[in-house]
Amino acid sequence: MAQRPIEHIKAQRAGRKRDGYVCQICGSPDHTEGHHLIDYRYGGAANKENIITLCHNCHQLVHKGKLDLLTF
Repeated sequence: MAQRPIEHIKAQRAGRKRDGYVCQICGSPDHTEGHHLIDYRYGGAANKENIITLCHNCHQLVHKGKLDLLTF
C-alpha cells in the first residue's frame, strides 16, 4: 500500500486524541491506531470525523473482515 498523504496521518492522530487514545470497540488503551471509516482511496475525508480509534487487534479484525464497524 502506498504511504498515505500527511493530511490523513494528521487526521488519524487528531481522531486518536479525540477518543482519548482508547479503542472504541473493546476499550483497550494499548497500541491504538486511527482507522479511516471511509478509506481515502474511495473519497474518505482527511479529517478526524472520518477516523475511529482502534487497538491493533481490533484494527486487524476490521481489515480481515472479521469485525464489522456498522454493528457498533
